[in-house]
This record gives sequence, structure tokens and C-alpha cells, in this order.
Amino acid sequence: MIEFGGTIYHIDLDAYGDTIKLNNYDPRELLIESVTKTTTDESGKVISTEVLETKRERGADIDSTKYELVRVLIDVLMDDVGEDDDDTLGVDRALEKRALSYRIAFNTLMEYGILKEI
Repeated sequence: MIEFGGTIYHIDLDAYGDTIKLNNYDPRELLIESVTKTTTDESGKVISTEVLETKRERGADIDSTKYELVRVLIDVLMDDVGEDDDDTLGVDRALEKRALSYRIAFNTLMEYGILKEI
């Protein structure tokens, strides 16, 4: 949990996961892989053909660009700890005193629901 501006925040890991998943992800979708095995004799004539098919659940595909960006935003938020800052006047006042990178990180994470107020 993060205390900032007199308010306590936490990072919502489910929202983080939803943000970095590719939009076309469907966990019910099955992936079907086919392998064709062909047996030939010495002259190259096909003796038999066997098709092996395997089905498995599709794994979560991650948007690597979003993943890296959100990771950096969380790093900026977590690394900029001002122990002596007076943030009792609220979040807006506390944000005014922070660097632009911190404000962008804070607002972006709030907008995507990754950083949530408790």
C-alpha cells in the first residue's frame, strides 16, 4: 500500500493484468496444432501418412509495449519517495510538488485503474 496526499492506495494486479493483455484474448479458445508424419520407402514412394493433432488452451498473450510502459510507470511511482514532503493537504497539492514524470505515472495508473484508492 502507498500513502500519498493523506490517502492510501494499492496496486490492483487484476487491472494490471487486464491492461497488458492483448485485446483479442479469449481463454476459452483452443489452439489446434497438426503434425503430418509421412513414411516413404527407399524410392521415395509414400507408404503411409499420419496426422497427429493436439488441442490445448490458449495462453494469455501480452502486449509487450504496454507491459514495459506500465512497468516503468510503477517504477517511477515507487522510486520517487519523498520522506520529508508534507502531503497532508491532499493529493492535488502533493502532486503539484512532484516531478512531471511522477504526475504522469500517477495519473496514468489511476486512469487505467491499476492504482486504486482504499
